[in-house]
Amino acid sequence: MNKKIMLAISLLLLLFVGIIALTQELDLFFPDVENEQSDEEEYEESIIYNFKEPARWFRSNAGGMPLQEVQSRLVALRSEYALAIESAFHDELPDFLLPFYDEEYIIEVRMLYKKGGQIRTQWLFRDDKNITRMNAVLLEPDRIETEEEGEKKERHLSGFIEIYDENMNFVSEYRYLEDGKINRVDFEYNNNLLVSSTFYLQEENEEYKKTYADFYRYNRSLSLRIIERIFYADTYASPNDFLRISFPRHAMNAVNETLFISERLNLYPDFFGDVFIKSNSKMIFEADDRGRIMKQTLYDEEDEEIWVILNTWVNNRIVSTTKTEGDTVFLAEFQYNSSGDRVSERNLKNGVLERVVRTEGINEIEELYMNNILVMRAVWEEGRKVSETRVR
Repeated sequence: MNKKIMLAISLLLLLFVGIIALTQELDLFFPDVENEQSDEEEYEESIIYNFKEPARWFRSNAGGMPLQEVQSRLVALRSEYALAIESAFHDELPDFLLPFYDEEYIIEVRMLYKKGGQIRTQWLFRDDKNITRMNAVLLEPDRIETEEEGEKKERHLSGFIEIYDENMNFVSEYRYLEDGKINRVDFEYNNNLLVSSTFYLQEENEEYKKTYADFYRYNRSLSLRIIERIFYADTYASPNDFLRISFPRHAMNAVNETLFISERLNLYPDFFGDVFIKSNSKMIFEADDRGRIMKQTLYDEEDEEIWVILNTWVNNRIVSTTKTEGDTVFLAEFQYNSSGDRVSERNLKNGVLERVVRTEGINEIEELYMNNILVMRAVWEEGRKVSETRVR
């Protein structure tokens, strides 16, 4: 009897040990419910993160517009211009775009090709309402060795970044310049109407310094009539930067588009020369009912007039502009061809002809005069002087 009892106890102990061992083995293959859910979620996230639809390919134009979708990369690249559109993940973004990214944005990349070679990359951020919140076109060149210097020379980012708000208003623009500096313009709206724009210039410490601001004044029909520019720092004003007015494209949505000239509104010829503007000076632009700048006046910090410019328009082109500074009057006259391209410019000082420039194909013919008599003729080809002749 005792032997039978001992045998039964031994069998029960073996069975108990076996159950424990089996349970431990099952735990290795079947974790608890909490761990199982966690691992499943991690697995699903891994699938989502690593899944990317293949790029879509299009025939395109020089501006990067998708014209016709095609079935493959090879077919698209047979065209002069081709466009590839694909999605991207956060960790694929260049460093300079990270400050503008939000985890709710969808990232889209557009790569433009010309004759089989990639010439441009565009990055787009869209929110959950499919509204574009950032548009960036930037080139990031490598260091190159120049023959002239025989050393590595750093080339900087070039291009732009545009930032939009949830109402599709264009609120900030970053311009990357060849010298490595970055310009920033912030736009402010009131009920979707553009009321001001502030220009910042990046300094050596990479901080942005406020240079000037434009304040826009409208009449009751929302026609732009006055722009007042206030300078906050001493500024060397080159014709291509500080003495013109332009608007963000999306500002056109706020008012009738015919009230604005969206391209360069003011033509300031090189003949007028560059200008150094002191802090606390101001410039007043006066427009007609079509938004064309008719008069431009610069005042010093004591509100004294320095010079005034008057523009004469035919349709949407300036045909003459006059700058009066004290007793000196500069006059520039322009002619255009049927395509609207400027083909000639005449420069006069106090009524005396000093310079004529004519465009002939890719060449520009520049003639200099003294006392209304031609004394020199130069030929420029694509911005490079190829010949110079003195005329007797």
